[in-house]
Amino acid sequence: MGRGFVGGVLGVLLVSGGTWGGEHGRSWQWTLVGPFGGEARRLAIDPHDPRRVFVGTCDGQLYLSEDGGESWKKLSEFHHPGFCISRILIDAEDSRTIYVAGWSVFAERGGGIYRSRDAGRTWALVPGTEAHAVRALAQAPSNPRVLIFAALDGVFRSEDRGETWRRISPEGDPEIRNIESVAIHPRSDQILYVGTWHLPWKTSDGGKTWVKAGSRETGILDDSEIFSILIEERDPETLWVSACTGVYRSTNGGRTWTRMRGIPSRSRRVLALARAGDKTLFAGTTEGLWRSEDGGMTWRLITNRRLTVQDIAVHPQRPQQVLIATEEAGIWISRDAGMTFRPSNRGFASWVITSLLPDREVPGRIYCGIMRGGVEGSFFVSEDGGLSWRSGGRLPGGVKAILQSRREGRRLFALTDSGIFISMDRGERWQKGPVLDGEIRHIAEVEEQGLLALTAGGLFRYEEMQGRWERVYAGTGMEGLHVGPTGRIWIWAEGRLLVSGDGGKSWEERPISERLGRVHVVLEHPGEPSLLFVGTSLGLYRSRNGGWDWERCAHGLPYADVTAIAVRWEDPDELLVTDYRTGAIYFSSDRGETWERIHGVGSRAWRVVFDPHDRGKVFVASIGGGVYVGLRPLRDVGESPGSWVRERFRLTFWVSSVKMPSDMRKQKRQWILTWSWRSDYARATSYACRCGRGSAGECGSVFWRFESLLGRASTSGCSIVF
Repeated sequence: MGRGFVGGVLGVLLVSGGTWGGEHGRSWQWTLVGPFGGEARRLAIDPHDPRRVFVGTCDGQLYLSEDGGESWKKLSEFHHPGFCISRILIDAEDSRTIYVAGWSVFAERGGGIYRSRDAGRTWALVPGTEAHAVRALAQAPSNPRVLIFAALDGVFRSEDRGETWRRISPEGDPEIRNIESVAIHPRSDQILYVGTWHLPWKTSDGGKTWVKAGSRETGILDDSEIFSILIEERDPETLWVSACTGVYRSTNGGRTWTRMRGIPSRSRRVLALARAGDKTLFAGTTEGLWRSEDGGMTWRLITNRRLTVQDIAVHPQRPQQVLIATEEAGIWISRDAGMTFRPSNRGFASWVITSLLPDREVPGRIYCGIMRGGVEGSFFVSEDGGLSWRSGGRLPGGVKAILQSRREGRRLFALTDSGIFISMDRGERWQKGPVLDGEIRHIAEVEEQGLLALTAGGLFRYEEMQGRWERVYAGTGMEGLHVGPTGRIWIWAEGRLLVSGDGGKSWEERPISERLGRVHVVLEHPGEPSLLFVGTSLGLYRSRNGGWDWERCAHGLPYADVTAIAVRWEDPDELLVTDYRTGAIYFSSDRGETWERIHGVGSRAWRVVFDPHDRGKVFVASIGGGVYVGLRPLRDVGESPGSWVRERFRLTFWVSSVKMPSDMRKQKRQWILTWSWRSDYARATSYACRCGRGSAGECGSVFWRFESLLGRASTSGCSIVF
């Protein structure tokens, strides 16, 4: 059957949303599928619409919720990797105008303020803020035209909503620098407070003169890094500051201070403060969120102590709606004025994903390792191709690599901050593996010889029968390890490549010129053993004679910082590489002769892998994001849309709505929602949900997954399979 089968029997499903590649790149569709959660840095609630909430990360990503924080979507137009967001400010008079301030994690002087005038659709760097590491930004309540930003190099003022700026702190001042927070008096834009990494300061004349607003003599411990400052709107003489030494209150405009009791000293590094009503205060610390109902006199821990709370957002007209941004568990939300909290991360992902591994034996099962795990751990498992994720077996610290045994598919190895761990049940439970002195940099397995581990001082093989490590190769400066499909072992070190074809008994050395850059990854091609690829800091290089001579892979591939190379084993002509510098992905269908950039991934690509069970699917792990699923055009995988759909749509019939009909809700039976792309990119995917008697909630959750994976659809074009 041809394309008429798709349109005539199944109809055409119109889908909007998702992310397609651009006009000048491969048209693959990319969707962020999780694991949801991770590092959330800053929050902001629209003062005119409490349903609109923004959250920013420390890798320059911005998300928007339009349902009060229940779900999130990434604003792909704001994409600034390495830009740590320090403040999101929504204009008090025009909520279409949004400012996002931050600083560069790569350069001491890098940073600035980005501004959108169309509710976040487009962004531009505000002139005069570039090259400033902006740590705080505030708008004057008494005069919204006045903006103040504080940076590592001083305090700056604008009186025309950011069009022009002038310095208002003494240039080169040894004290008024390294500024972390700022607050403007609610009735005068001339009075403001700034918090430095040392103590708070105050000006009452718009910056002409400054006085120290706190010291050991007045009640604040020296070297108290001031993270946030609150000024009481009804009584501006009352101030609150959060610091690394606790919470302080002043009732006389900063002349004297009282340190508030109740938060234990081990939790006293207070990163954020927020007020909800007259007496209720929230303090976000490195050990959870604390709540006071009596104006700060007593405090109570109301979240998991393992949470690091980086920001708190409370809408002034809806104090029962409280959101917190955490360092390791994303966004948490309360609908009862902060009495209870729950995670709310659907659509939000901000991880450094170090390892992504589809199970070669079990279709749909994927393993994901996180550099710095959160409350739910650092190892996640998906059993439905990435559509949903859950925590796997608990591993200590961050995960550096995940390896599936070549000899036994149920056995997994995990390289973590605490060494090697082994699972015999596909990651459900882990046990400590063999201990090896020194930092293990890479692990691999030779099918007949067992586990290999590389340290800076050499290569080791674990002898299971003897229960000990045996040194296979002694050397210095060892950086990486790869075992090819032929069983050859490759080690790379500075300026050289080592190879053994006999399990490490003998070695040959291949020199690598400095002009190739620093080697990150090596791949022995499965279809041609003499064909070798290396990804380096200066690009992708290829050797046709086993590593003796090298040529750069160009023809569409720039001088990229290549951190990952993937080959599709079923068709080894196809390759994918990632560029750490730009986050881009490049595809080759001719063993690296020519390349095309694939657009559409909204975060920096770090790892990439073909799905071994679906030739039309690719998985990408990102830095500062999550896992992306890429669906390829059918013309790329050599199948006509008709044949693809005919294979997967047997025993289907047409329905006119994606909602479960009421008579079907009464039946305890399984149903499958299916849909397809139209035209040259016709695809189909199916997911199942078991609905209980009279239940519509579970069906609704499947419909949400459908939306989050492929975008919103019309109410027709779906089918149900029994």
